[in-house]
Order: sequence, then C-alpha cells, then structure tokens
Amino acid sequence: GNGNGNGEGGPTSVLDPRLAEEAAAGERRFALVNVWRNVMPEPVGKFPLACIDARTAKANELRTFRIHYADRIGENYFARPSRSHGWCYYPDMTRDEALLLKQWDSEGNMDGGGGDDAVCAFAIHSAFDDPTTSPEAPDRTSIEVRCVVIWEA
Repeated sequence: GNGNGNGEGGPTSVLDPRLAEEAAAGERRFALVNVWRNVMPEPVGKFPLACIDARTAKANELRTFRIHYADRIGENYFARPSRSHGWCYYPDMTRDEALLLKQWDSEGNMDGGGGDDAVCAFAIHSAFDDPTTSPEAPDRTSIEVRCVVIWEA
C-alpha cells in the first residue's frame, strides 16, 4: 500500500495555488462537488435523497434564496415544483455507497435544455418523506464533504 503524499510535497502537489487563481479568474473550468454518504450500518430508510433530472428543469422554475453569514451573503436555489420534472431517488443507500452532488460547474448552464450532452450548472436535490418507509426505520445519519474539481487547461 501507499500514502499519496507526505508532509513536505503532498499538499503542494495537490493544492497548487495557481490552479485556484486560474479557476477563480475564469481561465479554467472548475466545479464544487459534494460527496454524500450514509454513515450508519443500516441502509438509509427515512428521508432518502432524490435529484431532478437536469434535462427536465428550466431556469424560470428556479427561485433564489440568500443565506446570511457573518462575513458574506451566499445564494442557493430552490426549484418551483413542476409536473415536467423527472426525479431519480436513491433508496436504501448503504455506507458502502456514495452520491456525488454537483453544487456548481463553471461551464454549466441554468436551463435543462441543450440535449443529453449539455452541462448543467448544479444538481437540484432534496431529501423527501418516502411513504414506503417503515415507521421503525432509523433516522438518516450521513456526512457530506465538499470537493473542488479543477480541469486541465
């Protein structure tokens, strides 16, 4: 086995500040991706995750809400409900499975049009109350880690 990096060269081989600067300046494509995972031995029963198929969501269905932090104001989106939305859901996820949720893609668009090869800006996702869940199912316990992905120039 191996450990990919060490205290000297490990951080600088991955965290090249120049890459982050180029991404922030719009010179490189980047994305924020959350890795979501169940941490319990039992599969997720209550409130599984679901995602809208991006091809079925339209920009005019999005609503912005602001999150006020001590040092900044952030923005997130809600999607107005629509019968045209296609949903995928992930029942009974085990702790051996992970779901990647795109939070932002610098080359993505805000509208689901554009065909199967279009790049969406983010994944609209939610937990929901699944009516097939047993009342005895344990509460969902999970972890989410945000990652930054930077493409080659």
